[in-house]
Amino acid sequence: MKKKDNTLEKRRPLKGLFFLNYIVISGLLLGAMGLSLFCTDLVMNRWIDQRPNVEELQVENFYDSSGKLSGQLLERYGGWLEVVNEAGQVIEVEGEKEDEILYYSLEELFARIQALQYDHSMIYYVIPITGPAGESYKLLWKIPERLEYLYTALVIFALLFAFSILIALYFYTHYSVRQLKKPLIQIMEGIKELDQFNPSKRLSFSAEKEFAEIRDAFNDMAERLQRISEEKERVENHRRNMLLHLSHDLKTPITSVLGYSQLLLDDVQLEEKQKRQCIQYIYHKSHYMSALIQDLFELAKLEDNHVKLNLEKVNITKWFQELLAEFYPEFEEKGFQVDIEILETPLYVMIDSMYMKRVVTNILENVLRYNPVGTRLFVSCEQQEENVLLWLGDNGVGVPEQIRENVFEEFISGADPVKGSTGLGLAICKKIMILHQGSIELTKDQHYSTLFRLSLPYREI
Repeated sequence: MKKKDNTLEKRRPLKGLFFLNYIVISGLLLGAMGLSLFCTDLVMNRWIDQRPNVEELQVENFYDSSGKLSGQLLERYGGWLEVVNEAGQVIEVEGEKEDEILYYSLEELFARIQALQYDHSMIYYVIPITGPAGESYKLLWKIPERLEYLYTALVIFALLFAFSILIALYFYTHYSVRQLKKPLIQIMEGIKELDQFNPSKRLSFSAEKEFAEIRDAFNDMAERLQRISEEKERVENHRRNMLLHLSHDLKTPITSVLGYSQLLLDDVQLEEKQKRQCIQYIYHKSHYMSALIQDLFELAKLEDNHVKLNLEKVNITKWFQELLAEFYPEFEEKGFQVDIEILETPLYVMIDSMYMKRVVTNILENVLRYNPVGTRLFVSCEQQEENVLLWLGDNGVGVPEQIRENVFEEFISGADPVKGSTGLGLAICKKIMILHQGSIELTKDQHYSTLFRLSLPYREI
């Protein structure tokens, strides 16, 4: 299974992303507002509501050559000029005066002494001047704010603000959507691949915590589906191979039985000896087919999850010795040398004696069936940590190298089936050991060409 991202808990959640988006959008709004105000001011001052340049606010720019007030700047920027004496009285006006103020208090005059002063809807420019006799005057240029200019500025500001915020939001939304779109596209592609029964698809992207959890969950699910698919394919191939082997193993003896039966029926002139040979051959083939069907039935039962073992606590050393004693006549008949290393110390395991006897008996029968006279047989029983080990080996012909790795699969046999092997014995043994929460292995040893290792969980007394 693919290892999960250890930094998942450190990843930013989606709420953090959304909060960041809110902050960025707020910043974009403020930025767009500031930019719009700057551009509005620039447009209004340069092309619509022009204001006098500070450099133009020189005394000589307001008087003509004869020393009288000139309205040249008034024609360009609007408003009117007032000359105010030291007492605050308006003594001269140039242009169309739009207010009724004829006197300014000292405080009002000082308030407007700055170069540029806004007062409600009026702009004041105040310039100190000196009269012919050295007396002090104030030249006051008053420019009224036009309401239409204010509306124009608001329209320009609204248009610029809408345009700038739309542009900013477009690009930021495009960026944000791309960040979210990447994992969503991969997830959609993964779902489509699963819909097409392709569980090999995996998601690989770096994203927020919630998307990372979806990615890991998807990959785990896809991996489980892939294992299930591979297992299903393996089972299907196993089923086909099993049917192929079964049909092959049954076809030859059935054909032989039919042939010899037909011979007995058609040829009545056969001698008694020939008839007996035919009947004996038919019997051997029938016996083989019966054993094959019985093994198949036994294998099917063991693969059923509902099979229950009749487990009981057994002293395996004593049980193993008693089972070996049953084979001593056959060992002596074939001239086998038997090396036994079984301690008298009791070792207890939980086994179904009938099924476990099937395992050991199958191995010993194979030893007797395939090995020549004088073969040395080795049997041992010992405790190793939390397990009890049974060893059964011999120095006979051994298992062919090409089938050692698959020796516990169905229909794997090192000898001709005519000699009595169905090829299912060791497969049945493996199923039995698994049901006992144990294992069976074919190991390699320099002294024994064949050495089986049976492991069972040890039980305290």
